[in-house]
Amino acid sequence: MPLPDYLRPSIGTAGVLGLKQVKMLVKPSTAYIMVGERCESNCLFCSQRRDGRKKDMLSRVVWPKFPSKTVISALRKSRDFSRICFQTLDYKGVVEDTIAIMGELGTEIPVSVSMVPVGERDMERLRDEGVEYLSIALDAANEEIFDKVKGKGVGNRFTWEGHWKALNKTVEIFGKGNTHLIVGLGERDEDLIKIMIRLKDMGVYTALFAYTPVNGGNPPDMGRYRAIQLSHSLIYRHKVREFYFENGRLKGFNAPEEVVKKASKYAFMTSGCPGCNRPFYNERPGKELYNYPYVPDEKVIKRSLETALEYLSGD
Repeated sequence: MPLPDYLRPSIGTAGVLGLKQVKMLVKPSTAYIMVGERCESNCLFCSQRRDGRKKDMLSRVVWPKFPSKTVISALRKSRDFSRICFQTLDYKGVVEDTIAIMGELGTEIPVSVSMVPVGERDMERLRDEGVEYLSIALDAANEEIFDKVKGKGVGNRFTWEGHWKALNKTVEIFGKGNTHLIVGLGERDEDLIKIMIRLKDMGVYTALFAYTPVNGGNPPDMGRYRAIQLSHSLIYRHKVREFYFENGRLKGFNAPEEVVKKASKYAFMTSGCPGCNRPFYNERPGKELYNYPYVPDEKVIKRSLETALEYLSGD
């Protein structure tokens, strides 16, 4: 099975691999590699969308192109990453290309693949080639927004029901699942919290993203994002299930103060597969980070927790 001609590591990944000279404030702990030349999908929030493609960009990150064999050779030699994550575009042959890459990779570093829903047999093939996590991104926290930003509203074939079926199948085949939720697409806090609880019950981990306005709009309020991050940590790390809402807005949760303090230690870091830190994917250097790519110090944790709690007490 032939390799694709090119792969696109994120600019930080390219720097760590020695493929490009890059000045980095924080190095990626996962090697992020984009697979595919053009995406056939048209997701409204994505810089690789069919009708509004921004060449070599995904979110705020640049993804330079290199020959596939050059990238794979560098990955084989590298000892700098705890994981490899293939960010695949939606195009005919994406499964075959990913399997070909896995066949050439020959490394013991764990591999995650982010992909649109594929059939059961293709999932089994990816698993058999050594993929540990297959991530199917919901992105939206309710069906109405899903249809608007990545379903029929933008001319995509994707459906809310189809994505949930695919997530269930990933758990069945891989023993676990992973998805993405974007905060700031017009959803309510209640949508996000309830869907995270549902996903956790299924065995699916949620990676949180802040909406990045590469195609217009505004990023989420930092207080709101901090409150959702804190809730994510309470749900996934501390099994909290009781949350209180007022007209869809998060107002509180049933958790002792000491549990909230424990949850805040890692709540404001990047969420994703083990080893994922996604430096500056959603944020600009020099500004407050939505997702910290390292364990923040006590001062930052305290300030972020206070920001989250202030949001809960607001109108």
